[in-house]
Amino acid sequence: MRFGICTLPSAPAAELVERWHMLDRLDALETIWLPDQIAPRPGLRWLEAWTLLGALARETSRARIGPLVSPLTLRNPAVLARAALTLGELSGGRGELGVGAGGVALDDELAGVRGGRGLPRFVARIEEVWADDRLEPRGRVPLTVGGMSELTLRLAAEHAARWSSYGGIDADPAEAAAAAKTHNLRLDELCHERGRDPRDLTRSVLLGYLWVRETPWRSEEAFLEVVERWRGAGMDEIVFVYPPWAAMPEGAVTDGVFERAAETLMPSFAA
Repeated sequence: MRFGICTLPSAPAAELVERWHMLDRLDALETIWLPDQIAPRPGLRWLEAWTLLGALARETSRARIGPLVSPLTLRNPAVLARAALTLGELSGGRGELGVGAGGVALDDELAGVRGGRGLPRFVARIEEVWADDRLEPRGRVPLTVGGMSELTLRLAAEHAARWSSYGGIDADPAEAAAAAKTHNLRLDELCHERGRDPRDLTRSVLLGYLWVRETPWRSEEAFLEVVERWRGAGMDEIVFVYPPWAAMPEGAVTDGVFERAAETLMPSFAA
């Protein structure tokens, strides 16, 4: 099992930089991501993802970094493809690109779009731009496709280095993990259909309480229970929302559990 962090851009920039420095020092965290939205809800402080990703590239030196995920409703695919290569260069080869259908109501309203359709063409266009020999620098970065639909699974099997699930909306943990296991079995089938080794596709889950009602920071035992649940569902990676208290119910976070888990428990799963 591998671990990553999705850092919410809801603090002042100086505080975000301090968080990134701390997280980058934790060897157990392989990835540091930023969510790409205009605003999750009215009144919440929220900074723009790709501007911050450039800063993240220069303020970290070890972890892989990227958006989780950039939605087709907000981004032009050609510009996004080039931004991802630029991020890779700024970070010394640590860049990643996560994409998804989007469709968050407030984002769509603010952007003046209706979203959720056209993800196959969006991904295909990114691939076309990466392969265009008129452009320099050329290349690509590892692609993550986020979502839980059949369409998303097919795209991940065909194009992605990683499939990212968010587990559900206000979902029971056991039910969400059972659904993820079904999704993983389907991904195996789709990979085999394409002559791809299913083990080459990383299976990742983004865990935040608003999606799946997991409370890993209640205690070390709770953390281990969460990890075992998702490992049993066939996941290779868990990406936790940071800071640990974000959207958590009262009493669900105990001081020091995240730090102890990152320093001692997470490394034990990689051993």
